[in-house]
Amino acid sequence: MALPRITIDLSKIEHTKTLMSTLRPLGIELVGVVKASLGSPEVARAMLRGGASVIADSRLANLRRLDSLDVPLMMLRQPMRAEVDEVVSITDICLVSELQAVEWLDGAAREQGRRYRVVVMVETGDLREGVLREDLPRFMKEASRFDSVEPAGIGTNVACLQGVPPTSAMLERLVESAAYLREDLGLELPIISGGNSSVWKLLETGLVPSQVSQLRLGEAILLGQETVGYEPIPGLYQDAVRIEAEFIEVRDKPMPSPSGGIYRSRRGILALGSQDICRGELCPLDPGIHVLRRSSDHLVVETSSAGYWVGGHAAFIPGYEAMLAAMTSPFVEVSFF
Repeated sequence: MALPRITIDLSKIEHTKTLMSTLRPLGIELVGVVKASLGSPEVARAMLRGGASVIADSRLANLRRLDSLDVPLMMLRQPMRAEVDEVVSITDICLVSELQAVEWLDGAAREQGRRYRVVVMVETGDLREGVLREDLPRFMKEASRFDSVEPAGIGTNVACLQGVPPTSAMLERLVESAAYLREDLGLELPIISGGNSSVWKLLETGLVPSQVSQLRLGEAILLGQETVGYEPIPGLYQDAVRIEAEFIEVRDKPMPSPSGGIYRSRRGILALGSQDICRGELCPLDPGIHVLRRSSDHLVVETSSAGYWVGGHAAFIPGYEAMLAAMTSPFVEVSFF
């Protein structure tokens, strides 16, 4: 097979069932997020086998690839105007934060003769998308007037833009907002979407309010880690995704020593660069390899092992950004097993 190559072990992705052993007793629905795998139907099916009941992505092109799955699909990013008709056609629900988008969705749903659901995102500290809490009652009152759109719930996003970790207080405020809207506006709002993989530590310590009914998890499943301290999640795999590349140069090179002398360093260059993995992190599977720097198409490493040669391979576990970039890059082969 061609290199560089990203491989995904679907049997390890299927260990989503470990998450479900925690979520199911709490009555929390799992939305499996596949955007880091470029909307891979193979990855989506593995998540579904593990217990996810909804599959989500933020890109319409990826959702098209998932349309053949017999499962509800969620659009994670509020659709652009040109996307609205197709989003309503192939997905069942999307996240919104602007009334203009709700109006567009209502028009598309009316033309298609269906009722479409939305989850209204609420700002809780990340300063990405979300209606301010003080504006939420007015927003929901306006959104509930549309005939072909159903405000099915409210949600939040944390730890993506500002890196603000989720807290129990944040989720409690979301729950309080839902309770107020149900009582004041008579809305059912069955969905309280409590966030992403950063919420895991709160789950572990029992600090997620019982009213939270949904979580949207991608990195937790794909890379087996939460996204605040990037700690492994027990029972999940941290090596389900690997990136392999080929050495195109291996030799000893003179390097300046901090003390002023010269020492010889065993350096290797792999045919992998920022065009393939952007600036995402790589963790070598061989502890004898240390990643130094990269350019657009070269990855420079230092190795204490003599077991590498030109034409040989090295494997790495990617961080989320590296995986996302590699799956998107036309220069990286993708394989599943």
